[in-house]
Amino acid sequence: MKFLNCLALLILISCSSTGEKQDMDQSSSYRTSGVEQFFIAELPTWANFSSEGSCFKSNSFIYLNFPKIKESYQLTYHQMIELQAQYNERLENYYRSTAVRFLKPMEEASFFTNTLEQVRGGVRSLKLPEVKEAEVIWLESYSVEELKKLVKSERFSQKLPILFSSCHSKQSLNQWIEQEQLEDAGFFTLSAEWLSPYSSIGELRAGLKIELAEVLGKNIKLHMNSFLNKKTNELILP
Repeated sequence: MKFLNCLALLILISCSSTGEKQDMDQSSSYRTSGVEQFFIAELPTWANFSSEGSCFKSNSFIYLNFPKIKESYQLTYHQMIELQAQYNERLENYYRSTAVRFLKPMEEASFFTNTLEQVRGGVRSLKLPEVKEAEVIWLESYSVEELKKLVKSERFSQKLPILFSSCHSKQSLNQWIEQEQLEDAGFFTLSAEWLSPYSSIGELRAGLKIELAEVLGKNIKLHMNSFLNKKTNELILP
């Protein structure tokens, strides 16, 4: 009788162990989504800082590995910048609507794939009207009072105003504009999720930058506007 009891116990343990192993094997298949190969490791909090704008970034942005994406999907520089910007915007919308601050691997894959398809389908986060000239105003170089004086000067009547921020996300920049009652300025916005460590030819470089002519169009004459003509290496003009 004791022998039979021991045999039954061993069978139960064996079945339990096999079941646990199968569960572990199944769960391990969901630990990665496959799309993480297209992401660069997130910056630690202390490094999530713009030395150009002297500010911490509003979000922990996801930066994309442009050479990997170009190899897999043959996207242009403009499309890859759009993909990165729209992916980060989608993440922020999701995090603002939920209590969680992370994505499950399957959600990550879904977010990336859906955003990729939108970009390949021609969806653009930054749409400019057909203009001959545009003026890119660097927000972090101005105080609020100085920027409001600039807006009141009506110097944008002939040039399209694009407000660039080194640290704000698209949502936080739009909130800032509303908070400071600058909606009437008619700013188009270019925020920090548009910056990349890669050049338009896929070279890795120091710092985060954006090549404006590749994104805004080579037929638009671009002017840089900053307080006291301060320089920023984040914006590369033609």
